[in-house]
Amino acid sequence: MECSKISNQVSVKHCSLCPGTTEYYCHDCKEDLCRPCKETHVDILDIEYHCVTIYKKKCNPASIYEPWNEDQDKGMTMMEMFSVVFNNPLLVQKYRQKQLLNSKRAYEHKCTMIKISCETIYSTQVLLAKLMSDYTTCHKEISQLQTTVETFSLRLKDAMDNAQCEISSEYKASLICRLQKQQKKQEKKIKRNIARIQKYEHRYEKSANRPVQFLRFIKTVRLPQIQDTQHCLFSLTQEINMKYLIEILSDIKITQRGKRDLKAGHTLPLTLMSSPVLLKSLSMTDLNNPIHISCVTPDRVWIRHNRDLVLTDIITGVKLHSFDDHWYCDSGSHSVNKKGELIYLDKNGNIVKLSKDMKTTTTVIKHTDTTWRPQCVYSSPSSGDLLVGKRYYVWPPEGGRLFDTKFIGKVMRYDSTGQHKQTIPEKINTTQTLYQMPKFVTENNNGDVVVSDFERGAVTVTSHEGIHRFSYKGPPLGSKLLPIFPQYFPDKDIVPLGICTDALSNILVCDLLTRTVQMLSQDGQFLKYLLRNPIHWRIPYDLSYDVLTDCLWVIFEFGVKSKLFVYRHINRHPSILH
Repeated sequence: MECSKISNQVSVKHCSLCPGTTEYYCHDCKEDLCRPCKETHVDILDIEYHCVTIYKKKCNPASIYEPWNEDQDKGMTMMEMFSVVFNNPLLVQKYRQKQLLNSKRAYEHKCTMIKISCETIYSTQVLLAKLMSDYTTCHKEISQLQTTVETFSLRLKDAMDNAQCEISSEYKASLICRLQKQQKKQEKKIKRNIARIQKYEHRYEKSANRPVQFLRFIKTVRLPQIQDTQHCLFSLTQEINMKYLIEILSDIKITQRGKRDLKAGHTLPLTLMSSPVLLKSLSMTDLNNPIHISCVTPDRVWIRHNRDLVLTDIITGVKLHSFDDHWYCDSGSHSVNKKGELIYLDKNGNIVKLSKDMKTTTTVIKHTDTTWRPQCVYSSPSSGDLLVGKRYYVWPPEGGRLFDTKFIGKVMRYDSTGQHKQTIPEKINTTQTLYQMPKFVTENNNGDVVVSDFERGAVTVTSHEGIHRFSYKGPPLGSKLLPIFPQYFPDKDIVPLGICTDALSNILVCDLLTRTVQMLSQDGQFLKYLLRNPIHWRIPYDLSYDVLTDCLWVIFEFGVKSKLFVYRHINRHPSILH
């Protein structure tokens, strides 16, 4: 028995961070990890690209991990081809291992995309089932309420009919008697007034020398007015038995209208996550220097590079539509309205609307004032208004240097038909202006107009009425990061680029100076660096927030190696997604 007990004992490998059972191994940190520690380990952005595998592959890491090589995507070099010709077995084996590694990576990427699609389909099926259950329950409850209201209405009608019949004939006779007395009083008053008028007439007719005075007297005399008998007939003083009516009316209860209680559990409030999680990414090797993005659906996005606008499916990477009729500027020159239509600046500076079927274009606002150059446009999803940022040059005086050229900016608000509604600011002072170069503009949930001013180096926020609220010029002293290239912007703490707001009314802005994405509150308080230390020193150039999925789309621009990343930084429907 003692031998059997000893043989049944098993040595369990514990996690390096907690007492849990080891299931994974990090080849970069040399640590054993359990399942919860592995998820926490992967979510941290600073170690996002560590090689974490299952514990079985700990002893053979070379088959799953290989350092990055500059010639990795260029195929075989001339030396490798020369060695193949002369049957060099070592380089041939190296080339085969490289091809095998690429195949494994492509297979793992495809499995990840299939897993994401399956989770989405599962979540949709769960929501559909819950909605159908709610629909059936609501239909039954509404039917019961309709039946109850019909019953109450019939009982109320019967009670009103009975109440009218309860007025006795004796009461009607007393009412008629009172009416007759009231009429007699009115007749006495009329007779007295007639007698008085006759007396006045007899007095003044005796004298023929004063007819004018008589007429003036008659005109100015206030005779007693006869009251309308319809308004003084009677007042109901007899108490009518209405107990039956009161019982019916007391059964009807009026309750306050509240939110619909969905049993699916997706009405939980949105909460901010401790750190963002990368959901998916897309390499844009065929788009040179992408500048601006506008999310259409959770899977489709408009991307602008140079003068071209491209509609791309990020799941498959296929270009669905493209055209080159676009205004040349490195700013937020297009947007998507609440109907899914594209609003953009064409090559002449006009604001044009492209229909959802990509067949019809309509000029909404025509560019007529050539002194002001349009820079950015944004369509408000709540009001449907168009916000257009513009700027013009203030040339230096004669003898001045070209570098002394200044910019003055403004933001104009139009309705969906192109009618001008507002200008921010109303008056432009050349000595002290609110904007200089509004590159990107958006609208917060509370109606604030948020502008990314590249030239001023600030995020300027005004209220819906155009009143300046604050200007964010960088994080506080204790939270500042070292700039990447301080010599280019020595007098600025932030060089803002793309900007957007999320469902919690937080302001997200890309900073060229530190290559980070910063998060501010709706009152301009610095909250944290949402994204920092991007890969290969890429520049976070523009942002777009998907209100349907609460996901953040970010462009990291670095020439032909630019990428589009989709992050989640807000917990949404945790009972379903987790």
